[in-house]
Amino acid sequence: MTLRKIRRIVPTIAIDGRYLKLHYHSVQSRRSYARISPTSFFNDCYREGRWRMICQTGKSKMQGIIRRFATSAVCAIAAASILGGTAAQAEYPDKPVQLMVGFSAGGGVDTYGRTLANLIQEELGQPMVVVNKPGAAGMIAAKGTADSEPDGYTLYITNAGSLLAKALMDGAKSKLDPLADLEPLGGVGVLVSSLIVPAGSPFKTSAEMVEFAKANPGKLKWSHPGRGSLHMIAGAAFLKVNDIKAQDIPFKGGSKARNAVVGEQVDFGFTGIQTISGFESKVRALGVTMAERDTVNKDVPTFDEMGLQGIDISGPMIVFGPNGMPDDVKARLTKAIMAVAKGEKFRDLLEKGGLATASYDGAAAKKKLVKLKADLEPVIAELK
Repeated sequence: MTLRKIRRIVPTIAIDGRYLKLHYHSVQSRRSYARISPTSFFNDCYREGRWRMICQTGKSKMQGIIRRFATSAVCAIAAASILGGTAAQAEYPDKPVQLMVGFSAGGGVDTYGRTLANLIQEELGQPMVVVNKPGAAGMIAAKGTADSEPDGYTLYITNAGSLLAKALMDGAKSKLDPLADLEPLGGVGVLVSSLIVPAGSPFKTSAEMVEFAKANPGKLKWSHPGRGSLHMIAGAAFLKVNDIKAQDIPFKGGSKARNAVVGEQVDFGFTGIQTISGFESKVRALGVTMAERDTVNKDVPTFDEMGLQGIDISGPMIVFGPNGMPDDVKARLTKAIMAVAKGEKFRDLLEKGGLATASYDGAAAKKKLVKLKADLEPVIAELK
């Protein structure tokens, strides 16, 4: 029974094992007893009016959702019992954990997120549920996580390069400061940006494409996972350093940006190199935006190898939570994340999808974020 069914609670309360035993008047019967778990008790109180509950003698129906906790001795006793008697019994996590993904299903971030979610239950003892909230280069999901309760039940996984790039592009208008508003819990991989073209494209190398683009400024169209995403920044930087112009067309996620290339809606795209996995007959990767070749897709050259002006931009895949999480919850999550990321199952599943893995804790992730921000600032300043 939940508090929604209660019309009036008589100020009588008892602790029955791990439950609260409330004496109340209900809608169904004149007098009865209910055993309510502490978790349900607090959840219902919270849902029914921000730490208010039905404790008031009065004739109103559900309006008994009353005055504050402190005004009722019953509530005070209940709170003390719950906080004192059940805190030790309620061990995190005691319900499923949400993992927010700021891009559409099928892209690199989503693949990392779903692989982590599928394997982490063994470590946490609770399922992890992926929730896709695409838009604004992942910033909508990031903001939702930053604004959530810091209880460890809402997390966010992303290409941290895209997160930082979007915040830097937006400047003072940014919805959040990634370094101040989110808490890194650990890293699980790295996303590598690549230049891809349709399988039937006349361009066999990135150098050929650059040559054509220089002779035909603005004629080519290119796709990316969203303005402000790291892949968009990498693509724009590539165009700039090689002195070429092309029309960009944003999509909500890497898989959609790739599909635009597959369908020849655009002439080329910049997206995660892993998006070509399973589409090798429909798209070709001409180069990667790193100083060295990708550890998984070793056949794809760097732009430097093609005699072009290269760039070195990649995105660490990091799991975040909102600031203010209890230390024990952060430690529990970091331990679980690292255990999964170090496992052979995780590595094998991701490498099949063309993705590289990594494993490092929240402190190491924070250092990477600080360095990446410093590296991106001058690049983005030139693009603005």
